[in-house]
Amino acid sequence: MKTKVVALLCLVVFFLAGCSPAANGNVTSSSSARAEGGKYEGQPPLPETPQQTLERYIINTYKRNYETFYQVDNVSLTFVSENTNKNTYTATVLMKAVKTLKYKTVDELPFIKGALSALSLQSYPYLQEQNQKVELIKQKNKNLSASTLTNVVTYLDRTYDELTRYIGKKYDSYMFLYVTAPLTASNTLSENNLKVLVEQPQYQRIELKDFKPLSAQTMYDLGKQSMQRVINGTTIPLKKMYYDPWKVVEYADKYTSNATTVCPGTVIANDKTKWNNEQWPYYDFLCSTDCADFASQALNYAGLPIEPGKWQRLKDAANGWAWTSSSGLRRYLLQQKKVVRSVKSWEIRAGGLMMADQGHTMIVVRNDTIEILTNAHTNDRYHEPVFPQDNWYYLNSW
Repeated sequence: MKTKVVALLCLVVFFLAGCSPAANGNVTSSSSARAEGGKYEGQPPLPETPQQTLERYIINTYKRNYETFYQVDNVSLTFVSENTNKNTYTATVLMKAVKTLKYKTVDELPFIKGALSALSLQSYPYLQEQNQKVELIKQKNKNLSASTLTNVVTYLDRTYDELTRYIGKKYDSYMFLYVTAPLTASNTLSENNLKVLVEQPQYQRIELKDFKPLSAQTMYDLGKQSMQRVINGTTIPLKKMYYDPWKVVEYADKYTSNATTVCPGTVIANDKTKWNNEQWPYYDFLCSTDCADFASQALNYAGLPIEPGKWQRLKDAANGWAWTSSSGLRRYLLQQKKVVRSVKSWEIRAGGLMMADQGHTMIVVRNDTIEILTNAHTNDRYHEPVFPQDNWYYLNSW
């Protein structure tokens, strides 16, 4: 009887106090007595590791910068390198973001709303017949000539052709981030002392907190300005497209990467196993000057024919280095071949080229009017967001 009473009392204590009888007779804490993260109540939380602090800061900052315009589906980090030296923490991090435009139609994009406002329109019937689109615009803009109406419709059709591909579709982008921060006495990081820089072309870097899209109002104003340039004849779309811009994007996506290994004796990151070595064999002298060569390959794949004596790989010396030099390629495409037109930075489209004034060529693989992504060699980069600069060159395929 006494044994039964003891057992009964134990059960009562178990249910009231949250204890459980162990096999050896000892009592251990139940899960209900634990705080989040496996810490016991009443004990201070364990300090974050530098990686944890950095990860939280990067993800929160990125989302804060982009969530106005995008549904940010996922942000993940790959630590390329980490180092602690004299109480200073440094790291190189490759960040991948997967996101989707929040806009349900092209008409809703701030840039497009601005462009349409210049025509007194709120929407554009992209899928209607040509004559119906011309008539709609003419009704709202009776002073436009027939040639201007044609230019306006061409501009809108080609813009909508690209932007409709982005609505409702997830896509990925990548940033190389360079981190420096002092360590505290407990070997932790403080967000207040974090310096996180975003890699940009030509080894420039921008602080992550400042790396964000323009405001919706600024995009609206640029869209309106862009359409006004078409209306007043400053911007005239090419009558035909001489190469397929989506083939350029296809090639650029296939033959580059976010390389972290460097070319021997340089600071240039590349991965030649990702290059089109079968058709365009790698040569040592291209190790640090491959950006225009890569762009030329993509243009040729997209339908631009080799032109012996003017545009031909490894025979550049007599033709202004049109194949492997940024300035030579720009002159050839814009002045000799006349297959591209020069545009403002916000007007660049997929399949076009961005050329830094220091001599670097990037292939534009996406511009949803909010973020511009580029692929390149020297360094090898894939889906890298780039902030355009006024002193660069922008060449559109239409």
